[in-house]
Amino acid sequence: MGRYTTPMNQENPSTKRKLLEVAEELFAVKGVEATLIGDIVKGAGQRNPSALRYHFGSREGILQAIREKHLEHLELRRATLLEQWPGQAPATVRDAVTLVVVPLIEQLRNESGRRYLRILGQTMFELNSDQLTSVVQYPSLAKALDLMRVGMAHVPDNLVEDRIKGALLLISATLATRARDTGNRRRASNSLSDFKENVIVMAAAVLIAPIEL
Repeated sequence: MGRYTTPMNQENPSTKRKLLEVAEELFAVKGVEATLIGDIVKGAGQRNPSALRYHFGSREGILQAIREKHLEHLELRRATLLEQWPGQAPATVRDAVTLVVVPLIEQLRNESGRRYLRILGQTMFELNSDQLTSVVQYPSLAKALDLMRVGMAHVPDNLVEDRIKGALLLISATLATRARDTGNRRRASNSLSDFKENVIVMAAAVLIAPIEL
């Protein structure tokens, strides 16, 4: 008799969650490009090799599912920050960067959050203008990016998006490194508070730097 495989409609409801958890860990530690579908299926203890395709369609599909899980949480946190913003509503480039950075910094507190930051650091370089436009589905993030644009009145229109992408790349790379070091229990050279402040200042500097030196 051939090897038995569990019919998809009889699989344990936790199969999808397990695949997601294993993919998140492998993408973070082994690398997004180096992780194969077979690695995820095997790591999740699945006998059916089609399990991932059934639930997520493809490797890119499960990667997108991981992004969406964390983006939804980050959006809720940014919305809360906006509601509780001290004094007037955020209006400066620094405020905009703070809105982006603070919820991401908070992801350093838990393992899943740190894995997401490591994945973000690997994939942010693929960011394009269409993706920047698509953030309208996350209103609080969209507001932060609009504030960045307003604060760059001195920057030519054809350079604005490059500056935003540059700032986001700096943020994601810096947080990915911190997430890796935290997960590996490497002692940081500064406190989390100092680290947060430094990331905000560096990213804001990318956005508001003069056109010429």
